[in-house]
Amino acid sequence: MKPWAALVCAALAGGATADELRCTAPGPGGLQQCRAPDGSALERVMTADGRRASVLLRRWPDGSLAELRCAPASLLPADRQPCGHDGQARETTLYREPGKALGTVSYLRGVLMRQTIVNPQGALVRSEEFVDHADAPDRRIKRVYYPSGQLRHEIDLLEPAPQNYRGREGTGREYAESGQITQEVEWAEGRERRIRQWYLDGRLKLEQTVRRLGRDEWRETSSFYEDGSPAAVNRERNGRLFGWQRYHARGGALQREDEHGERGVLLQRKFYDARGRLLRTERVNEDDART
Repeated sequence: MKPWAALVCAALAGGATADELRCTAPGPGGLQQCRAPDGSALERVMTADGRRASVLLRRWPDGSLAELRCAPASLLPADRQPCGHDGQARETTLYREPGKALGTVSYLRGVLMRQTIVNPQGALVRSEEFVDHADAPDRRIKRVYYPSGQLRHEIDLLEPAPQNYRGREGTGREYAESGQITQEVEWAEGRERRIRQWYLDGRLKLEQTVRRLGRDEWRETSSFYEDGSPAAVNRERNGRLFGWQRYHARGGALQREDEHGERGVLLQRKFYDARGRLLRTERVNEDDART
């Protein structure tokens, strides 16, 4: 386990704002004890700038936890066990109100290892899992579910040490309720690298690759009809069409080609017949007149 990660579990049940809290003045180490309008009591340690809580426990009058936020080291006598600072990861139940569960959390040395959130009927809404690898970068997997319990969205990201962090890296996937994957996004160094989409029958709908050359971002997108034949190939530079674009009729025959210049300006178009033979070329002047 890497003790560097200070992750926040914001599982709020009451929605009280900071202005509504009645708190004591910060004591040694920024310690505060507060009372919320919903009757819950907070114990927290504020950061040096006073803008957020490094560790926070919010309890209902019956003693059950409504919210838990942990730091890499124990800062309160009460955070030692629920935050796993004794070396054991325990599952702690959080409550949206006394007697009504919100979900569960499990920390180890202040790192959120597992989390589940349920709706008022007890069905799983979302989950989170930390995967600790001894010889590879750690991973964090977050999932969201349909009311039926089927997986709706999953994001699987690398979680390196802060000094090695270069931006978001990993994969996000979306699913139809039938279980068919509908979209996949890959990130590298904090930027999208590839996007793919599928029809509900599993056929590829779109594939987009992203690369950077200097300060420019280039995207090439291939889209497809439901029967699998090509629909279009588009190229973008910094969010604007650039270069030659190709458009196909159903069945795959080339129908039109467009050339775009700087700032996405249309320069010319080529039209083709059903057999792919060039019919005519239209050039666009700066005043948008076609010749």
